[in-house]
Amino acid sequence: MTKKTPFRFGLAILLGLSLSACFKSNPPVKTERYSLPEVPLTPATATPTRTLVLSRLQVADYLDTDRIVIQTDDITMQPARDHVWVDNLSQELRRGLRARLASRLGNTRVVDAQPGLPAANSLHLTIEQFHGQMRGYAVLSGQWQLITAQQTAGPGQSFKFSTPLAENGYPALVRALGQDLDLLSEQIASQLQTLP
Repeated sequence: MTKKTPFRFGLAILLGLSLSACFKSNPPVKTERYSLPEVPLTPATATPTRTLVLSRLQVADYLDTDRIVIQTDDITMQPARDHVWVDNLSQELRRGLRARLASRLGNTRVVDAQPGLPAANSLHLTIEQFHGQMRGYAVLSGQWQLITAQQTAGPGQSFKFSTPLAENGYPALVRALGQDLDLLSEQIASQLQTLP
């Protein structure tokens, strides 16, 4: 046995005890993953005659994460440590919005931007808020704009929705955020239905 062996053995024991103490004071927490509520698919009654392209979806920097964000007071935003989206928020929103618009626009195919896609109406969307508030609300706000197939831009539309949580907890928050997205989809679909 060399002189270094007792030193290494002692270091290994010290390291093991230190890690053990860390786990006792900060036990591992189970990460919960959430996805926005799905919308029921409505069977197509006819072949889609229009296409809507979700061409740009921009999310505020503080939301551009996989963590659910909570506003803890009037000025503080806190990402949750153990409550996260299944995908990053941009993907969750894109998927949720596409499904919600398709369910409301029976004659419209809703797709993401793709190379070689023929000219179609397109939607530009900026999300500034998509978080929970400690007061018990889910908040969604931002702007959207429709660009027609003839490349004429409609006026930008600001929106803000605030839905109370049915109960405490992250599952209720995610469902309320889904309801906010339902309201936004209804607003966009109503505007799109007025286009020729």
